[in-house]
Amino acid sequence: MDLILVYILIGLATGFFTGMFGIGGGSVRVPLLAMTGMPLINAFATNMFAIPFTSTMGAFVHRKNIRWDIVKIFTFGGVLGIIVATFIVGIVSNQILALMFFFAAIITVLGLYLDKLNYKLYDSIRATPINLFISSFLGNLIIGARGGSGGTLFPPMLKAMNIEMPQAIATSLFAGIFSSLFALSIYFLRDEIIFIPAIIVAITGIIGSYFGSKTSMKTKPEILKIGLAIVVLVLALSVVYKELF
Repeated sequence: MDLILVYILIGLATGFFTGMFGIGGGSVRVPLLAMTGMPLINAFATNMFAIPFTSTMGAFVHRKNIRWDIVKIFTFGGVLGIIVATFIVGIVSNQILALMFFFAAIITVLGLYLDKLNYKLYDSIRATPINLFISSFLGNLIIGARGGSGGTLFPPMLKAMNIEMPQAIATSLFAGIFSSLFALSIYFLRDEIIFIPAIIVAITGIIGSYFGSKTSMKTKPEILKIGLAIVVLVLALSVVYKELF
């Protein structure tokens, strides 16, 4: 019973972060599930089960900010990346996955603040079809290899291509729906999903995503950037610590 309550809280919290920051939730959900004692590979699969539900709710609330002119190519690249990444998960060790998780967190922060770190580079990058495809493919390749849907990297990547933060969040949420569905089918075939926690986290995640999305739309973009950076870095460090020490 106590563990069920923990899953409910994980679902609410990670759903909130999904709606708030436009992330798939894996950056938050995977380490929290792992902290309950769930094996990392099952945490990846269980997380992937929840993502389509929470991302759909978030995308619906944010639908007015979705960049429909770029979302198709961005989603296509992400789907190809997640397919490749999901097969890597079954081969690469947990220690390497943890390091990839941390590497992705660093990229996230750099992408969010590229305009401050190197404005000339930021000003020169645009959301061209090739940039959109490569970024979403690589984002899902990196994030998908540790059980996510790419959502952690999508907002900062789009922000680095001069997409406004609210639009980056909305577009990321929409693209994450399709990426996660393809990855979920592979985890399902490999029988790696633990369904009771997955269902609990998915249902409560929908509720959390709704309130997170509503909060996001009332929050200043700069606050969204700071919050996303802090959440991702702290949880990435927790995964590295758990796997390496």
